Amino acid sequence: MKKANAFLVVIVLLVAAISMVNAAQPVIRPGRSIESMQNPQLNAPTINIISIKIAPASAGNSEPVNVGVKVISGATHQDICGLDASNFNLDTLTVPPGGPAIVIKEVLPTSSVAINQPVSCDYWLYLVPTSYQGNQYTWLTGTYTLKLYYVANGQKLADRTFSFRV
Repeated sequence: MKKANAFLVVIVLLVAAISMVNAAQPVIRPGRSIESMQNPQLNAPTINIISIKIAPASAGNSEPVNVGVKVISGATHQDICGLDASNFNLDTLTVPPGGPAIVIKEVLPTSSVAINQPVSCDYWLYLVPTSYQGNQYTWLTGTYTLKLYYVANGQKLADRTFSFRV
């Protein structure tokens, strides 16, 4: 009987020890709650795609597709001005079969047409098929899906996925 009681006590202690080990959560980053790490920052900037101008790009040429974008600060909800090509990265997600990756050829701020109007903080991104060893690839007929990133101080702060058809 004493052996059975001792065996039962050992089992109860093992169950209690395992329960305590499983209940403890690992500290990933001291000082930050797990909830704050899993949710994106509320003041993160956003990218808006304003327009996509396909022409003069067409199957068989490498003319640019022009994408109008604006980046909006999450903290101030104002457009972010003064950006250039170093503030944008592009990932090619899908292309027509055999199609090339797409790259940003140029980034230009849009300009206001009217005199004495506030400066626009919208940008035109000129997107073209990539080139390799001096060979410029051309557009193929089909849908291209891309992911555009807003980059500041070497960090990707916002992204937007969009598609267009050539």
